[in-house]
Amino acid sequence: MPPPGPQQIRQQEKHEEKLKDIKEQVAQGKLVIRQMTAEERKRFPPQQGTRPGKGASRRAR
Repeated sequence: MPPPGPQQIRQQEKHEEKLKDIKEQVAQGKLVIRQMTAEERKRFPPQQGTRPGKGASRRAR
């Protein structure tokens, strides 16, 4: 497997920064992450398998 390219590295860094920000907001009490209610789970069920996997568009060519 080839090493990740610069774009992929930037995306990973951006993703990690966003997660860090979320964790900081939770720690400061500015953001609350809660469990979904039974009603919300009915309205918004898990979407398993609806998104194509990584690289799917390239394989389809």
